[in-house]
Amino acid sequence: MACYYGSWAVYRPGQGKFDVEDIDPFLCTHALYAFAGLQESTGTIVSLDPYNDLYDNYGKGGYIRFTSLKKINPALKTLLSIGGWNEGSRKYSQMAWTASSRATFIASCIKFLKKYGFDGLDLDWEYPTLRGGRPEDKANFAHLLEEMRSKFKKYNLMLTSSVSAGKATIDAAYNVTALARNLDYVFLMAYDFHGAWETFAHHHSPLYVLQRGQGTANKTTSNVGRSVRSK
Repeated sequence: MACYYGSWAVYRPGQGKFDVEDIDPFLCTHALYAFAGLQESTGTIVSLDPYNDLYDNYGKGGYIRFTSLKKINPALKTLLSIGGWNEGSRKYSQMAWTASSRATFIASCIKFLKKYGFDGLDLDWEYPTLRGGRPEDKANFAHLLEEMRSKFKKYNLMLTSSVSAGKATIDAAYNVTALARNLDYVFLMAYDFHGAWETFAHHHSPLYVLQRGQGTANKTTSNVGRSVRSK
């Protein structure tokens, strides 16, 4: 059972506020801290919210407090997720463009993860080839995974990825064989199959093909079951 912690939840007002200490460390086997980001000028991993994530300059030290949950549950694995929707795709495309830039990124990730006590990294690049990416991203993302796996295993670090559940994005962005070969887990973002952009209501995250109601041209693919089977 993998659980994401959106670190921005600490800024919610009133009872909506949720901090690291509100996490039940026995609820999940793997806990993921979202999100870190990519420094475009250097191609290295960075904190997106230094005050919340780090102890530097009187910060709150979210990273260390998060990985310290393992003191309560030693069986828990903590991972850092990099990316997310707001990070976009363009700078990740640039990072993955050459073997040299990928090596720089990988080295920075290993150093960063070890510094803050994380057990691994989750790649949430949204999405290769799309949103400012380039056609070569699909192959370059596969290269990145292979090279990260090779380096990470020397440090006993886990490697996972959060990927789109949409068929069109899967086909455009991912070499599914490379994902399966190099990742410890693939986290399928099986939501937003339907939403406010449509003129009718459907389930947000249907498990199976919709059998009744007003349909769309892609209703046979807009469900969790079909996404899991995508090749």
